[in-house]
Amino acid sequence: MKRIAILLILLMMVVLSGCAGDKTPQRQEPKTPTEQQTAAEKVKVTLYFANQNADGLMPVERQIDKPNDMVTALVSELKKPDKNTPVLPEGSELIYYKTEGDTLVLNFNQAFANLQGSTGEFITINSLANTFTELPQYKNVKLMVEGKTLETGHAIYDKPIPRNEGIIKE
Repeated sequence: MKRIAILLILLMMVVLSGCAGDKTPQRQEPKTPTEQQTAAEKVKVTLYFANQNADGLMPVERQIDKPNDMVTALVSELKKPDKNTPVLPEGSELIYYKTEGDTLVLNFNQAFANLQGSTGEFITINSLANTFTELPQYKNVKLMVEGKTLETGHAIYDKPIPRNEGIIKE
């Protein structure tokens, strides 16, 4: 009788161990960069660059990977030229940004203050204002350099800058 009980217990152990399944983790092959990009969600953004005559702005739509930080992504996109030159002066880096109500405060490094004459200044300031006011939460942009109000030889930008529809030319 004891032998039968022992055999039944051993038999049950064998049967139950077979039901447990394979618990060994399977190694997954990492995705290639193209597979990851395909899987990434894209968003359409509108950026404003100088038109060919540099007397106005033209909207340029781009598809970009959906960023975690839209403000930083838009600054990066403005550094990339379209058919014309980039909007931001060479060496410009965003130190930080913050939101004050419906105003986006952008604080750039000193290189940002190297705007190319009054035309370059006009294009850069309005490009930033129009690009960022495409985002629904912002109505104005305030620009700073190294934590201080942006002052050029032409103007002191101590007030928020609103969107300028009048300079948009297709």
